[in-house]
Amino acid sequence: MTPEGSAERDKLAEFRGDLREAERKAGGEIQLGMAVVPVGVLLVGLIFTFFAPHSGVVLGFDVLLDTDVARQYFTMLPERIYSIILLVGILLVIATILSRSAVVAFVAWAAVCIQAVYSIFAGWMRQSRPPSEASEGIGWGLAMGIALSILMAITLSFVVFRKSTFQAALAAARREEVDEDPVLRAQQQYLRAGLIDNTGTDVDAMVDDRRDRSKRRRAKRAEQAEQAEKTDQAEKTEQTPDADEQ
Repeated sequence: MTPEGSAERDKLAEFRGDLREAERKAGGEIQLGMAVVPVGVLLVGLIFTFFAPHSGVVLGFDVLLDTDVARQYFTMLPERIYSIILLVGILLVIATILSRSAVVAFVAWAAVCIQAVYSIFAGWMRQSRPPSEASEGIGWGLAMGIALSILMAITLSFVVFRKSTFQAALAAARREEVDEDPVLRAQQQYLRAGLIDNTGTDVDAMVDDRRDRSKRRRAKRAEQAEQAEKTDQAEKTEQTPDADEQ
């Protein structure tokens, strides 16, 4: 196990009472880590495309706001839809960075994937104009938006579907708990081998007392903490008369 993984495993001591709940909470958050750097760079690049040439003299924000310049150069509805999807994707990525929520990250990933596909369609629409229309082909801003949208979709795929070292450590601890707990071990055997119909073991008679054991462990820790506090108070009380005598 790597030193980083060992460090994460050491953090599990406070979660040993309820690993399932800890794993559920950890699964609700994402760990960006060093991935925040490429995500941030791509995010800035995508924002910049709104101020770069979409086609000729038409800028990205002209398409988004449907200005007179965009209409003059025959900007079509699919291109405006692309700019709206691009804006939504940017806002969702920013929300992902700020919230670190797995749900927001999945929504952002889905939006960015749609954005990547639709950007190619928008580029094709701009490039396949009839000669009769007074418009130009793809501007370097639109080309940049297509490339960055694809890269953002790939980057977010790694972020969303990658487990952090802490989540991996929790999963490993859950597996160890299954090996040590007779109830969990029996349940796993039934699920994997279908032993319910082929064994004389009375499954209904098996008592799942994991919650009770977890409560007892928490109560024991609380009792030990209370006893330690009483001991400290007693020692301080004994030291006070000695100080008065001196």
